[in-house]
Amino acid sequence: MARALVLAAVALALSACNRDDAKANGQDVTVDIAAALDPCAADAGPGGRALCGNEKLAALDARIRAAMVAEAGEISEAGRRTIVENHQRWLRAQRIACGVIDPDATPTPDQAGCLEAALTERVGQTERAVESAGGYTFQRMEMIQAQSVSAETAAASGMGEGAPTSVTRDIRFPRIDDADTPQAARFNDIVSRIPESRFEPGEEVQVDYEIAFAGPELISVRFDSYSYAIGAAHPNNSTRAVTVVMTTGQPLEVGDVFRAGSGWENFLTQRAVTALTQRFRAENFTPPEADVRDSVTKPHLWLVKAEGLTLLFPPYSFGGPHVLGGADVTIPWADLARFLNPEAPAPIRAST
Repeated sequence: MARALVLAAVALALSACNRDDAKANGQDVTVDIAAALDPCAADAGPGGRALCGNEKLAALDARIRAAMVAEAGEISEAGRRTIVENHQRWLRAQRIACGVIDPDATPTPDQAGCLEAALTERVGQTERAVESAGGYTFQRMEMIQAQSVSAETAAASGMGEGAPTSVTRDIRFPRIDDADTPQAARFNDIVSRIPESRFEPGEEVQVDYEIAFAGPELISVRFDSYSYAIGAAHPNNSTRAVTVVMTTGQPLEVGDVFRAGSGWENFLTQRAVTALTQRFRAENFTPPEADVRDSVTKPHLWLVKAEGLTLLFPPYSFGGPHVLGGADVTIPWADLARFLNPEAPAPIRAST
């Protein structure tokens, strides 16, 4: 579903900007973000109409739009359209999540309070919607949907009054703005596929990311995901890395980092067992070596940073119970030097 949303987002047109008419006339098109997202405009969507009549909500929305305009100063026209489309989806999802089912109805005090909390959090999020790193301009993509929970589903959950009234699927990933090389386009394609699949209908889902390293030869991104099925014993959390070698446009493989036959597997295993044992000393837990080895030999659990290689251990991946959660172990590149491929992409190669 996330992949379909990505493709749909790219194809969306903003009628408020008359983009098609302008193209037909051979004019340059500049998206006016503030105007396109004005909740009081005649063609404002239902998410906007819930804000227009409330002075406090409208003021918060104005702050968000101002921040978006500021963030858009260094991005392409396609990127500006993406900002608008992201926020339109976000507004629709918040309206549903806060229980404003009738788009023409004035929010109740409780609903207005819910929207106010969401908009206040959104102010900070908007200020980080565009990030410059390693010579790239990254834009945050947001695939956000909300779905009301039926009374039947809530009753069947066994949660009583604690059953949620809605669930939200909030999936975020980075996109290189104005990707003008095949490798950059390939990066965008790879990261857009990561949040796909394995989510059940009606399941609460959050996927967020952090760019751990970005440079001409390599980009490494951490993804953290959370999901909760109504009535389940506990939520599920997971972590993975997506690292793309930008000189080839391909995901990082073992041979991109380590020399075959160098014994790197044993070194990573022993180093991680020692670190995890220390980390969970208070719980009197020592991870089984076989479980740790299985995790440290998987490139999708390797996060590349300037200072070293971070081994990601999602819950259950190192033989521990769910209550221990996940863990990270970072090994400096200098400690790995004798195992590394001398032709590895930077920042790995710089330490060899």
